[in-house]
Order: sequence, then C-alpha cells, then structure tokens
Amino acid sequence: MKNKTAKQIVNSYRLACVLLALLYIVVLVALILVATYVNFLIAMIAIMLLGSSVRSSFEKLRKKYIESVIYEDLDPEKFGEILTISRFKKSAKHRMLYYLSSGKHDDVLALVEEKEKKTTHPIDKCNNLYRIGYVHFERGEYDKLPEVFKKYEKIKKENPKFQYALNSFSVFDKFDAFADEDYEYVLDVCNIDLSEIDTKKQNHKLTKINVSFYRAVSLYKLERFDEAKEAFEEIIEFAPKMHKAQLSKEFLELIKTK
Repeated sequence: MKNKTAKQIVNSYRLACVLLALLYIVVLVALILVATYVNFLIAMIAIMLLGSSVRSSFEKLRKKYIESVIYEDLDPEKFGEILTISRFKKSAKHRMLYYLSSGKHDDVLALVEEKEKKTTHPIDKCNNLYRIGYVHFERGEYDKLPEVFKKYEKIKKENPKFQYALNSFSVFDKFDAFADEDYEYVLDVCNIDLSEIDTKKQNHKLTKINVSFYRAVSLYKLERFDEAKEAFEEIIEFAPKMHKAQLSKEFLELIKTK
C-alpha cells in the first residue's frame, strides 16, 4: 500500500468488500436452492458455515487494506488520512493506533479517559495504563512512571490469573526499572524482547520500534553514546515516518553535545 494514496486505499478496500459481499450472496442463493430442491440439512449446515466465515473474511480485508498502512508500512500520517475518509474514524482502536504512532499525546490521554469510563476488564485496564506510561516515557516524564507501575501492581494483585499481569518482562517492569534508573536491567530485558519478537503477529514491527526505543534511551542514559547513536539511527531508518523517529532525531542532537 506504500505507493497508493489514502483515498485509493479506501476505494480499493470498499470495492473488495462489495465484491466479497456479492460472492457471498451468490453462494447463499445457490445454497438456498440446494435446500429447496436437493438436501435441506446439508444446505443448512453449509449456510451456517458460510455465515461464520463472513466476519473473518471482512476482517482479513480490513487488515490487508487498512491496518497494513500502520502495521506494515509504518505510516501514521496516511493512516490518519484513511481514518478521516472512512468509517474507521469511529473506531477507538484505530484512533488510538493513530494517536500513539504519531505522538498525539493529548489525544491519547483523552481517549484513555473516555475508555476508562467503560472499562471493567483487567486486561483493558492494563492497556489503558500502558498507554499512559507510553505517553510519560515519550515525554521524558520518568518521574511519573512509578505511579503507573504502582497502579499496574494493584491490578496484578487483584487479578493474578491474567497472563498480562503475570508477564515478568512486561513493559510495566521497564517503566519501573527506568524510574529507578536501573538502565542495565531495561537494556537486558530489551535485548531479550528483541530476540523473541514473533514476526507472525500483526503488530510485530510496532513492538520492535517500541522496544528498540526503550533500548536506545537506556544506552543514552548509561552514557554509551556511540551505541545509543547507532540504535537511534536504526529506528530512524526502520520507521522514518513514525513519531519514534522524530524523538530519535532529538536524542541524536543531544548526543552531538556530549
């Protein structure tokens, strides 16, 4: 999708959805005819299977045309344009992706506040809390990270069975270690995380960028400036349109003064 405009992508997505819908209608009509004139039971089973596949098929189209712009192309600006001209602008998930990737911190916090009014599940609470910590880290507000970790620990204590809370190498541990200026720990954990990224997951590139940034900042804090410079330059090369690239450029300017 890199060579297409936002409007072209949305139009391609809409056309694909229409064609897929027409295909399902044709198949459905054929199955109804089978039910009427051949075998009712077999046709009904086929119709039920068809219905279950409809949702997943449209989800695949959404991932291919819409979400790939941010997950694969790493282009938050174009993704934002897509949201403004499509129905996805109403999706909290897609708005949050756009805000986080483009560094719109105030919008992130506003959306978190909006979501917290409806949030009861501990996983959702952790996700909201992570986004708050994400903003503090990008802003360099490291003194606010202990409060984020404290709230996370409370959720973890109240809900010990949830895997998110049991993850010993979670991003919250990075926040806590960074607030304690234990940069070596953050660096070690980031190196482990980078070696274990599951490239089959849709968000693996975003995960790589975020972990690489935590690693680069840790190197900077440890005054290992040559290594930090290389790490920030890798982020810029890998994802030049992401907000992390702009932050990396700012760190490179700081390194020049050292």
